[in-house]
Amino acid sequence: MAPGEPLGYANLGLTYLRQGRLADAETELRHAIELLPSDPDVRLILVEILRSQERELEARQELEASLLIDSSHVKTLYALATLDADSTDAGPAARRAAQLERVVALQPGNVSARVQLVDAHLAAGAAEGASIHLGQIRQLVPEIPVEGRDLFEQASLAAQRGDAAGAQGAAFAFHNVMRTTPIYQQGLLELRGPGGVLLGFPVVTFSETLTPGVRDPETVLAALRFTDVTQTVGMPGPGAGGGRSLAVADYDGDGDRDVFSGGALWRNDPTGFVDVSTQAGVTGSAPDHALFGDYDNDGALDLFLSRGATGVLFRNLGDGTFEDVSAQLEVSLAGGAPLFIDFDQDGDLDLVVAGSLSTGMYRNNLDGTFTDVRGRAGTEAATGGVQGAAAFGDFDDDDDLELIFSGASTTSLFDNQRSGVFVEVSDARGLTPGSAGVVRVGDYNNDGFLDLLTAPRGGRGLVLHLNDGDGGFAVDERPTVLLEGAATLIIHDAALVDFDNDGWLDVVLVGESEDGGAGAIRLFRNSSAGRFDDLSSLVQGELPALRRLEFADFGDDGDLDLFVSAVDGSVRLIRNDGGNANRYLKMQLVGLSTGSGKNNHFGIGAKIEVRAGGLYQTRVVTGPEIHIGLGQHSRADVVRVRWTNGVPQNLFYPNANQSMIEEQILKGSCPFLYTWNGERFEFLTDLMWKSALGMPMGLMAQGGTAYAPPAASQGFVKIPGHALQPRDGAYELQITGELWEVF
Repeated sequence: MAPGEPLGYANLGLTYLRQGRLADAETELRHAIELLPSDPDVRLILVEILRSQERELEARQELEASLLIDSSHVKTLYALATLDADSTDAGPAARRAAQLERVVALQPGNVSARVQLVDAHLAAGAAEGASIHLGQIRQLVPEIPVEGRDLFEQASLAAQRGDAAGAQGAAFAFHNVMRTTPIYQQGLLELRGPGGVLLGFPVVTFSETLTPGVRDPETVLAALRFTDVTQTVGMPGPGAGGGRSLAVADYDGDGDRDVFSGGALWRNDPTGFVDVSTQAGVTGSAPDHALFGDYDNDGALDLFLSRGATGVLFRNLGDGTFEDVSAQLEVSLAGGAPLFIDFDQDGDLDLVVAGSLSTGMYRNNLDGTFTDVRGRAGTEAATGGVQGAAAFGDFDDDDDLELIFSGASTTSLFDNQRSGVFVEVSDARGLTPGSAGVVRVGDYNNDGFLDLLTAPRGGRGLVLHLNDGDGGFAVDERPTVLLEGAATLIIHDAALVDFDNDGWLDVVLVGESEDGGAGAIRLFRNSSAGRFDDLSSLVQGELPALRRLEFADFGDDGDLDLFVSAVDGSVRLIRNDGGNANRYLKMQLVGLSTGSGKNNHFGIGAKIEVRAGGLYQTRVVTGPEIHIGLGQHSRADVVRVRWTNGVPQNLFYPNANQSMIEEQILKGSCPFLYTWNGERFEFLTDLMWKSALGMPMGLMAQGGTAYAPPAASQGFVKIPGHALQPRDGAYELQITGELWEVF
């Protein structure tokens, strides 16, 4: 480490902080500050260390010293304000309000700061100040969430009357509503940066003239490594359950990845993972399957657990705790491989559970209850079970989601007929028969159609099913290196994941060696020519036998890391070092609950298409986070979101290496046709729009059951001669979209 370069000391201190070695972290950070006292970001890491040891006074002194050097550093001002956030006394609240006033003066458009400032003013008894900022929020937020409108008005009226105490309750409840909105979350990110163990991105960088540029794939691969950092980040150790269940998600909305495994919920804190199962209300025996999903469309991830033949559903209350609502659902949930999916396309996530004997299809009534529709859905024969699997995807590109189940004896594909009805098409689509306890969906050849990877859980070998473009499949025997490598491993889980950010889905396999002893992770890089190269040597360290695999960008550094559960119940984090040498985009979709309400909150089931130069790729949305590799492209040319209601939404020229929140845009209803009648434009008629996908045909079905196809809307409009007159030698028609859809 260069003695005079603060970069090394700052980042070494950051590493110690993530390890929980607070004293060592403080030593290195103070050395970095001595070398570079003017950098406020380095001091912010030191402040976090001090606060972790409850040394609040010293933390305040560091922040105040930093502001003497740079009085306009927003993150420092906000950090100083948060020191008084937990106090309900008027004095600290007034101090907090003063700091937040400085923040909003520097960032007047930051909604998160404004909402918090309202709370601070009211706690300090300053109703007039709160009223001013409530008025500013009204201007900054064009459409306040429906569930927060009455609360906002109550708080505003009370503040205008000078009743700070009367406004406080409504303002606090309004704040809770706003917390999950994209505009609030974006503002919060600007104020504090990433949270959890992400605290303190490496903040001191070398000069750009010293930064080597990556140009060719070989250079990227030379830098790529996968390292077991389990001890460094304090991952969960050995426990119950034999590694059968693993789920990774940000359940508490603080910006980092939490873990459920072995019957325990582990919250990601700055100093490592903490078992919060009891205080969070998630207790009971270790399950066979675990899955996070937002079934009630409130933006907070709920949790489904499968324990033997029984399923349990925990509702996220939004405050870091869960409630077991299984007894309130009006159905008895089966156990098995779960999916959260909107199978009836009504805008909320239904629940599918592939059990050992049959598959439960639970339609979400969005009132806290479910209805078991397995008889009507046509999936009674599908099975999954403890060792089974379930997946979804729009394999035939007809704007609805198909289901695939695999159990002990067979793998079945069900085509969506819409309205929650499915028909088995396994043979017709050419799906290879046989059991496959592992099923993964992804477009690995980048032709725009979703392919399949299947493998027997606890067995050897895998099968790649290549989509023919019509929803049918053919076995792909080209990647011999991948197929031969899979045949030497006892596979327990797999993933299609772009671990080198080149825009092509790679294959990761986990399990154990042929003799059933040591654990193994096999990496196969997609070379984009029907070939997969074995890069398993990039995984360093010895592992116990492995059972489950999840992936996420744990370090928020732009590449995907691997979470694996072991047979001893422990969870290992295999960090991706170097995958971010290529560029990337990270997205989160937000469906609106207002308007038509036909998309679930996180856009689960939506299709993402990305074009960057000659690189095209498509992804199906299966969780809140979408990660897209761009290779060496500095930006994408276009990102298209095809929502689950069939409506496309385009984003042009987003820059690489950024995280985006893409909110649904309400689209128009039936367009109106206006014609020039010689004097003015007059309304003539409304026009047909895209087919009502899945609408029952009724009498037009001629005695059977049929639903509207995707391309049925073709119409002709007769324009009377008197209604269309020349204007400056041309006929003019205007088509407008003045309404948005409400159903």
